Amino acid sequence: MQTLFEAANHIAQEIERTRQHLTNLEQALEGLKPLITVDAATTTLTFTISSQAQPVEDLNVVNAEVQAKKKAKSKLTVKVKAEKPKVTKAKVVVPEPVAVPVKLPATGAVLWFKCLGRKKVTVAQLADVALKKLKLDDSAKNVIVTRAKAWAYSAVKKGDLIEAGMRDGSKLFQLTPLK
Repeated sequence: MQTLFEAANHIAQEIERTRQHLTNLEQALEGLKPLITVDAATTTLTFTISSQAQPVEDLNVVNAEVQAKKKAKSKLTVKVKAEKPKVTKAKVVVPEPVAVPVKLPATGAVLWFKCLGRKKVTVAQLADVALKKLKLDDSAKNVIVTRAKAWAYSAVKKGDLIEAGMRDGSKLFQLTPLK
């Protein structure tokens, strides 16, 4: 009889621990709700509930109205921050940054040769000089670095530049010496 009483007591303790664990999981879910956001391209939010869980009553989907202007993507664009709605726990829509294309000036071989000068430079240094010459801010840096890489590698193939070693893991480029 004592053994049965101890077994029943043990089972009751396990049930209580399981209930406490379930309560902790529900609290964790409540803490994660502010992190749930809705993408402007998404029209629905799927939330699956197991049959044993309690239903979530205060989950609302907020769809952001976005003007969809389909434009052909140009090589001369850089992304600048704009505003996009974000869902918060109190269901208040808060602006969130979104990318908007902006036109950049052309970057040809003449610009790159002016930026290069007679010194040995990395692609990143070449891009920094180009940003200053073109009077652009750091939001255009990724595009300019990509253009600088493309020009540098094609100029090496043409024989206009040579790889002049490495500095901090980056290739150094310089003008090909006159023969």
